[in-house]
Amino acid sequence: MPRKSKFTREEKIAAVTLVEEGRTPRSVAHEYGIHENTLYKWRQQFEMDPDGAFTPRTEQDGADELSRLKRRLKQLELENEFLKKAAAYFAKDPR
Repeated sequence: MPRKSKFTREEKIAAVTLVEEGRTPRSVAHEYGIHENTLYKWRQQFEMDPDGAFTPRTEQDGADELSRLKRRLKQLELENEFLKKAAAYFAKDPR
């Protein structure tokens, strides 16, 4: 389970913005008390998806859970259909 970040989404965006405005990543990282590589990772995430960057993983986990449940529902429906056909076959009078 990933640990909760001590920085909010807004703080991460502010740090990335400071670097984009011309400050050195080293000075911004020192100011925030993080490793320079963490700042590079935040910057990369923000460049890839500015609107979805730094959002909680629970939204993604919910989508994964939904797709898993849909697959399971389809599997159970197929099993139920098979059992109905088998019951009908064995319920026939063998005379």
